[in-house]
Amino acid sequence: MNILIIEDEKRNYNRLKRLLEEIDAAFHIEGPLASIAESVEWLQTHPAPDLILADIRLSDGLSFDALRQTAVSSPVIFTTAYDEYAIQAFKFNSFDYLLKPVKGDELASAIDKVRRQYLTATGGEELRQLLEYMRQNNYRYRERFLLPYRDGYVSVQVKDISHIALDERSTRLYMNNGTVETVRYSLDELEKQLNPDEFFRANRQFLIRIDSILSVNNWFNSKLKVHLKKYPDAEIIVSRERAAALKEWLDR
Repeated sequence: MNILIIEDEKRNYNRLKRLLEEIDAAFHIEGPLASIAESVEWLQTHPAPDLILADIRLSDGLSFDALRQTAVSSPVIFTTAYDEYAIQAFKFNSFDYLLKPVKGDELASAIDKVRRQYLTATGGEELRQLLEYMRQNNYRYRERFLLPYRDGYVSVQVKDISHIALDERSTRLYMNNGTVETVRYSLDELEKQLNPDEFFRANRQFLIRIDSILSVNNWFNSKLKVHLKKYPDAEIIVSRERAAALKEWLDR
């Protein structure tokens, strides 16, 4: 079986590759493909694989955008960091979603299902139905946070966030009104929950909202420095490797 892995985190790819090799050493594994652009190019220039393992969130958007653009007919098993209640909402036409970190027995079961049911000519139409269903009805980015406040709770709107930062092992929401809230999610988790059209992962420490940016300046060694409207003292440096992605994001 030829298996393509679409995944933008190297450690997740390594884990999937190891689990696949443990399931069947005869599997031929391609990848990883880390972006929509890279996935589209590969799928347009290579024979369709027998199976695709695809992370939902990639560096430049959602993996099912790449699958829609190429009208791929291969069966797909999606992997995701979302909670199980969200995964259940995405169950459709017997395609599988595996929660990260992927477990070996769950992956083996999903592959067995593919072998028994989806290596047929009907797979392409079922996949197209699934992707359209997801886009129109289920796949929603986070719009608010419910946070403890005194003896109750307060709702914080995502649209009111200036940026999000990792501060002494805590993740903090820096609001446009100057207040700061602490949340229990990691930056990696929030990056997957927030709309990539509005939020950009500048580096390991910062997620920035597009409306909060005052200016972007060239910095040393082809890096970029981002200045924020409400937080002028924030030091946000974008690496040379991420600089092109930031400029592309701002130029959409």
